[in-house]
Amino acid sequence: MQSRSNAYMTVYLSLIFGIVLSLLFVLIEGAAIGAVRAQAEIVADLGLDSVFAEYNREILDQYELFFIDSSYGGINGGAGMVETHLSDYMSYNMNPDKGLVMPLEYNLLELKNPYLEISEVSFASDDRGMVWKAQAVNYMKAVYGGDLISRVQEQINTIESKGLTGKDAAGEAAAQKQELEEALNDKGIVEFGTESAEGYSYQKVSGMFDQVVGGGILALTLPVGKPVSKAAMDAGPYFSARRKAGMVNQGIGLPDGVDRPDGIVDELIYGEYLMKVCGNYVEPKDTGLLKYQIEYILCGFNSDVGNLRRSAELLFAIRAAANLVSIYTDSAKQSQAETVAAVICTLLLSPELTEPMTALILSVWAIMESVSDVQQLLEGGRVPLIKHSGEWNTGMIDLFTGNLSKGSKKTTGLSYQEYLRVLLGLMDRDTKLERSLDIVEMDIRQTAGNEYFRIDRCIDYMKVHFGFEDLNGHDFVFYKRMRYE
Repeated sequence: MQSRSNAYMTVYLSLIFGIVLSLLFVLIEGAAIGAVRAQAEIVADLGLDSVFAEYNREILDQYELFFIDSSYGGINGGAGMVETHLSDYMSYNMNPDKGLVMPLEYNLLELKNPYLEISEVSFASDDRGMVWKAQAVNYMKAVYGGDLISRVQEQINTIESKGLTGKDAAGEAAAQKQELEEALNDKGIVEFGTESAEGYSYQKVSGMFDQVVGGGILALTLPVGKPVSKAAMDAGPYFSARRKAGMVNQGIGLPDGVDRPDGIVDELIYGEYLMKVCGNYVEPKDTGLLKYQIEYILCGFNSDVGNLRRSAELLFAIRAAANLVSIYTDSAKQSQAETVAAVICTLLLSPELTEPMTALILSVWAIMESVSDVQQLLEGGRVPLIKHSGEWNTGMIDLFTGNLSKGSKKTTGLSYQEYLRVLLGLMDRDTKLERSLDIVEMDIRQTAGNEYFRIDRCIDYMKVHFGFEDLNGHDFVFYKRMRYE
């Protein structure tokens, strides 16, 4: 009877053991699959981390941003080059002991990676440079406050509210001059050189206008003894020209979750970023191809001289418009101009022209003051946006002596760089962004190993699809996204 009971027990235990053993094998298999999946995820993460650690060091050093240069210093670049680097990193991470022989070695978690594809990338140049701009703006928000931006916004509001960007003071003065001389010609008065005892004459007013408007603003305003950069470049190989020719790489643009930096505050922040990383006439960037880089962004000429000349003209236009507004609110200056105009018109036997003569004298005086302002700015001085009584450098007598003195270096007002900030805030956004990427390419190409650098090969974001396989034929398919933040 006992042996029969033992037989039952043996059968029972055999059945139970089989079930337990099956369960144990399932658990081991599940643990193995989970471990392999975890290893696949780790291999993918380590690979992406390694690829994103290969950011271009010159971009970081000069522009404080992170981008993968997919050409890795070569002539060609793109997502395929990055895939190769990623595959190499993953191959090592899947088998870090490759080449080491160990007795009775058997790796239960051995992986293969038969499938790898980068399906999405964001290039710095996407959307005319919006990806680059987004990273730059986010960087500035992280490290700088908003006080400076508020001041620039106030200055732009002042310029726009007073219509200074749409006012051509020199053109208005030229029209006033032509109208006045036609009126004198109609009366048969062709000799304008008659001079009063105080030295006043229409000839001198006209001569001052011709000197300022016809002589070239840069020639009149450059600081004596300070050399001007002769640097020049060929625009053809750079981003803005390639984009117009349709010869740039295209990614997906800004990835999901990244705000588009196209508000007015973002625009001013980007302008401040450019002022931080780019050179200008007062503070040139000696390591760049062009030294006056902000002036290039504003004007787009292929030489420092051309960009500085145009920048001086832009400053002159704003200062002339502002001074014209200022002078017409200054009763003392208007009184002086009326007195002198009356004397000159009496000499010309045309007292009825005193009013248009007064307007012309005020316009030429404002223009002459603007030349003095630009001189002052280029020498590192400061000039108020809107001047008040007592802040002018020139007086009525200067109009008739030909004195274009720049006056003293004021310590109040806006500096040359602050005027550049305002001009950046006023210019076309797309043009500013494209030209700023030209500057990046110019600068990076000056450095060793980056002779073929292109901004449209620089990657900020990737979406990668992975396919792994273990020794037992199990497949592990997933994707991962990564970007610089």
